[in-house]
Amino acid sequence: MRSVHIGILAAAALLALPAQAQTLKATPVSLSYAYTLGSATFPAAQTLAVAPASGAALSFNAVVVGGPWVTVTPDSGKTNASLKVSVNPTSLPVGTYTANIMLTPVGGTTLNVPVTLSVKAPPATLVVTPSPVTLSYTRGDPTPDPVAINLSGGGALLSFTVTVSGATWLSATPKSGIIFPAFSSQVALLVDPTGLTPGTYKGSIKIDAPSAANKTQTVSFDLTVNPGTPVLNSIFPTGATQGSAATTITLTGSNFYSGSTVTAKGQTLSSTLLGPTVLQSTIPSSLLASAANLNVVVTNPNPGGGSSADQTFTVYAPGPRITGITNGASFQSGSIAPGEFVSIFGTGLGPDAIVTFQPPAGGAPIADTLAGVQVYFGPTAAPLIFVSSTQIAAMVPSGVLGPGINVSVDYNGTSSWVYPVSVAPTAPGLFALGSSGAGPGAVFNENASTGELTLNTETNAATKGSTIWLYATGIGVTTPAGFDGAISTMESNLTAPVASLNIGGTDVTPAYFGPAPGLVSGLVLVKAAIPATIVAAKAVPVLLTLGSVTSQVGVTITVK
Repeated sequence: MRSVHIGILAAAALLALPAQAQTLKATPVSLSYAYTLGSATFPAAQTLAVAPASGAALSFNAVVVGGPWVTVTPDSGKTNASLKVSVNPTSLPVGTYTANIMLTPVGGTTLNVPVTLSVKAPPATLVVTPSPVTLSYTRGDPTPDPVAINLSGGGALLSFTVTVSGATWLSATPKSGIIFPAFSSQVALLVDPTGLTPGTYKGSIKIDAPSAANKTQTVSFDLTVNPGTPVLNSIFPTGATQGSAATTITLTGSNFYSGSTVTAKGQTLSSTLLGPTVLQSTIPSSLLASAANLNVVVTNPNPGGGSSADQTFTVYAPGPRITGITNGASFQSGSIAPGEFVSIFGTGLGPDAIVTFQPPAGGAPIADTLAGVQVYFGPTAAPLIFVSSTQIAAMVPSGVLGPGINVSVDYNGTSSWVYPVSVAPTAPGLFALGSSGAGPGAVFNENASTGELTLNTETNAATKGSTIWLYATGIGVTTPAGFDGAISTMESNLTAPVASLNIGGTDVTPAYFGPAPGLVSGLVLVKAAIPATIVAAKAVPVLLTLGSVTSQVGVTITVK
């Protein structure tokens, strides 16, 4: 009996509890859709699963709130149920839209399922014009103007970046930017043709617009460099003697390249490009067989080429020809001075092998005729030191006066054309050991104790305070006067012109300045003490000044 009472009491307690609320659950808990304006396809319908949160099946109603663009089918049912949720974005402008699906069970609590629709503008299409880009440039012209390319994107804003590849001569500016809707942006393409030889060059410009429908556009750039007209300023040498072997000439100018051709008298020459301003060409012996003037021309091919003005290469009739006269010590051209030791350069000047003078007997002067060669300064024949086919060493007669005089060479009865030179009172030059007139001087160190002379070299340096001997020419008319071609026999200080040495930046008055015994008149000996204040070095510069005229720069001595 006691257990029956307990069961009755428990049942009564259960009947006394309040009824539990009916609730639903939805999967997924929210729905999202995306649509691009103009698309022919709507977003796909999605399935919404509805079930009781717990317990037995429930009947429910589905109502859309806040979004006529949302459709739910069916709009009522009994769990477990699957609802089809569709959206219709027709006529909706760009933006984000929200609505709610209200799921209400009979006698229960409503469940809200959020629905979001994002309507986006269609992506813009990046358009680049012009594409491709072509440009023609002729060497020698001004740098080309920038080439503008236009970037447009229709009705949407686009950001972009620009990258140039495959061409060091091509650059772009700006390298990034924005294209506003319905507007265009410009990118300037800059071409630097410096150093480009004629030909065709290719580069590419890549424009990236991440939000554009086509993302990237690549524009090819073709640059054609035309050779332009070459400029021929000079040729060297400017001539050769009739019957000479093939002769190489150097052509100087501008706008030369590997395709340039050189012609002489209409015949194409074998040529080598040394650089954009220098060519070397060989005139064949066939063009040198007869005396003539050959017009030398450089031509660049078309398109965009042309021919230079001509330079004349002269084929001289057989006989001596002077091409230059220099100081025999400094090897510098310019004015000559009376009594100067000079070097005369040319072709056909004398015998092929060098012939030197024979020391005259009995104090006679050096002869003015040697191996069939004579040199005239005006009407006066000069004493000759040595002669050859390409170089003569002669002493300018002391009677030669300024401002100028014509020099000619006679070889075996055939005379050269005259070669005009200017004449100055002095044209000093110091002798150097090399044949360039620069570097270590022809200088002796004097031993103060023994009087011994030794050659000044890097390994036999002169000491500060010691005396050195130097040799010079180009001193002009002297007091006392010298004698043309005479061999000096004794020292005798000259009173004119007045000489000054500069050793290592310090002026020095020579202890002796006068004839050099054993050498021809016109060559002088200079003795001077090295200042104790100069800086010891392997290459101390030395200069000789006569009046206001100074010897060549570059002669040095070694001092310790």
